[in-house]
Amino acid sequence: MSDTKGPYHMRPPVMSVRVEDAMDIMIVRDTVRRAAGLLGFAPAYRAQMASAGATLAELVLKTGEAHTVHLNGVINGNKVGLQISSETPWLAGISANNVLIALRSKLGELVDEILLEGETPPNIIMVTWLNEARGKLVHHDEE
Repeated sequence: MSDTKGPYHMRPPVMSVRVEDAMDIMIVRDTVRRAAGLLGFAPAYRAQMASAGATLAELVLKTGEAHTVHLNGVINGNKVGLQISSETPWLAGISANNVLIALRSKLGELVDEILLEGETPPNIIMVTWLNEARGKLVHHDEE
């Protein structure tokens, strides 16, 4: 498994799905739902994040190249969330601002944060933070 990147500390669950064909989009959707459930998100938010993950998988599939979608828990201070990410070599050299505008217009209502990090290759990173309205807050110990 390649390194999962992002601005936050990683925590379990840590899962990855290789996206090679249309069936993998459904696998990404189910895996995101499972990861969100492990973090304590309520069913409606699991479905919302699953839609965001499936949309990212569909975008990846449209490039014609197989890619891996990574799912992992993240911690930022006392906040816990789910991060969905994928390397996007086809975006190398393209304006990060244009990419972010396009992603936010398509996915902005489904996730809290959309980031594009790195250049070789760039990584699309989407994060949704758990709060009382979104589910049961799971307490964690800082390392």
